[in-house]
Amino acid sequence: MTAEIIKKARKLMKRVGIAELEKRDITQVSGGQLQRAGICRALISDPKIIFGDEPTGALNSKSAQEIMDIISDINTEGTAVILVTHDAKVAARTERTMFMFDGKIVSQLRLKKFNGVDLDERIKKVTEKMQEIGI
Repeated sequence: MTAEIIKKARKLMKRVGIAELEKRDITQVSGGQLQRAGICRALISDPKIIFGDEPTGALNSKSAQEIMDIISDINTEGTAVILVTHDAKVAARTERTMFMFDGKIVSQLRLKKFNGVDLDERIKKVTEKMQEIGI
């Protein structure tokens, strides 16, 4: 069983672009690499749903886009994904965004499946909705 888990972990690490870090200590990797390791941890048991709290929060824009691409792929493959974010760019890549204010859902926005080319228009819709509800 352990050999199977190690094989699966290596496959996940390769998928998210950190295969070469297998032998490194946690103090020897970047924030983006730690984020990718967290994705591997979340996926190791083949969950039906994953939760992400600010999954791109501490990342530069290139790493954030790569993480969102991975999360989108995971979702396309059938895993439900629920994210918490303050980033309109992250929210714009989702099909359904629920807006919370003081712990209550105050509005939502539904968008078509993200096709990779309409991000600016989607960000505009998310931002407009945020302004409309005062957050």
